[in-house]
Amino acid sequence: MQVTINKEINYVEEANNLLFHYANSISYEEMKQNGFGKFDYSEEVYNERYELILKIYHYVTENIRFDKGKLDFYFKELGDSKMSISNYLLPIYTSVQYTTLKEYEEDAKGKSGSQIIKEFDDILSQYCSIGESGEERKAESFEDLMRSMDTADLAAEDKWKIVQVYLERDKHIEEVCIILQKIIQLLQECRNEVKVLEKEFYEYWTNYISGADLLKELQDYTNIRWKYNEAGTYILPTIFLPQSISFSIKDEEENKPDVIRLGVILDSNLYYKPAEVNSEKLNNALKLLSDKSKFEILKYIKDKPAYGFEIANALNLSTSTISYHMNSLITANLLKLEKDANKIYYSINKDTLNKLLEDIRLMLL
Repeated sequence: MQVTINKEINYVEEANNLLFHYANSISYEEMKQNGFGKFDYSEEVYNERYELILKIYHYVTENIRFDKGKLDFYFKELGDSKMSISNYLLPIYTSVQYTTLKEYEEDAKGKSGSQIIKEFDDILSQYCSIGESGEERKAESFEDLMRSMDTADLAAEDKWKIVQVYLERDKHIEEVCIILQKIIQLLQECRNEVKVLEKEFYEYWTNYISGADLLKELQDYTNIRWKYNEAGTYILPTIFLPQSISFSIKDEEENKPDVIRLGVILDSNLYYKPAEVNSEKLNNALKLLSDKSKFEILKYIKDKPAYGFEIANALNLSTSTISYHMNSLITANLLKLEKDANKIYYSINKDTLNKLLEDIRLMLL
């Protein structure tokens, strides 16, 4: 089992991440403030890395010449999904073998009519609650999609976006690619700053994995279990998701390497840093538990692990809806995951729930 540290960023992903943050007014300055004291390296190094990120971000955003309305159309978050229209038009994170924008565009335009309908149905089903979508309901036409649209918990503006994109999909793919290509060009004009971040990332993690089992530590930190991939694992640096971790774990029969994305601000100390109790974190956790669908999912898996299709059938949810809810629960560390063969099994993280109850007691009693 081989772990390879990538020396370079993926410019398509970086351009998309930057524009998502820009369109949704997500502040990197605020991220910087929130990250103080979390890492092993000095405050000076921390500041230097964030200054490079901010320098690149401000250079790109100050030279954007696209209409703000157009950027919002493609990169504004849809509902509460952390996804935008651009993510649904292009296989931004699913096709990890691509490195050029042309490859993403050709993949997106090469879909059949039935594949496109399924993709859009999956988008809509993410916004349906229990009883409003089901695995047996499969859209086969535009009319079916419109029926799904009626039950989706989305603003009218977002629903209209999806309709427009469906009706003129290739045109919108081309529009997104034009925008991303310009952002990639601007990012490449900051190549000196990018190289510094890439070099530090590569040297740090190459040295780290020579004496530690990074994959085991990531599994322990995220409560996700998977079998090590015989085709190997690539660790990819991300600049504009600087403190995040994401996974692309491939099925065994695909014989393709796994990809784990690590923010360029992260170091190994993150895995052992206890989170401080604060009202905001408690509020976020309680909001998740108050959501009917998420609560029903947790009730279903409280006694034994279950995989997505099983949960979908039991609760009359589509598998894509399950995935949508699971992402939120995983982010809050309320779930444990285990990949067995080609199935992902979910179980409750009882340690986190017990700690949540204890934190509530300390704050309120």
